[in-house]
Amino acid sequence: MNQLRVLWKKLRDNFWGALAFDVVLLIAAFLLIHSWQTRNLPDDDHRPSLELAWLDDMRADSILVAGETGVVYFFAPWCSVCRHSIGNLDELVASGELSWARVVALEYGDVNEVRDFIRETGIHLPVLLGTPQTTRDWQIQAFPTYFMIGADGQIVSRSVGYSTKIGLQSRVWLNSD
Repeated sequence: MNQLRVLWKKLRDNFWGALAFDVVLLIAAFLLIHSWQTRNLPDDDHRPSLELAWLDDMRADSILVAGETGVVYFFAPWCSVCRHSIGNLDELVASGELSWARVVALEYGDVNEVRDFIRETGIHLPVLLGTPQTTRDWQIQAFPTYFMIGADGQIVSRSVGYSTKIGLQSRVWLNSD
């Protein structure tokens, strides 16, 4: 036990060694939390349908865009994290760094609540109106939940919670053909 303490002290006294250890520990914690959060989300073998109604004039030609990487983003209008993160996705699509995104409203009282959310956040992404069945089918347990869809139409990445623009960009880069 004493040798372990000596090794630990040696590591903590070495700035670069301590920094490397801390970074590895943080990355491991992040990956474990991410794995736990996404453990029940559908994968491509069990991807549910997205045949839903569009919100007003937010209609797009299709729900998924074949041959291009995009994101399906599930949100709730009452979700403060969604309110702060959805702009990152909108900016990525507007800049052309991500080909397309569709946002799916869930757990809303009425359509006006969704319209208010869209107006207040100022996004320009096509919006689908999800149902309680959509929540069950996609196993959404927290907001926001993202699914990155590859150019081949397969789910290539899943994530729950706030994502920065850089985080989204890195997922696009890692999952693009």
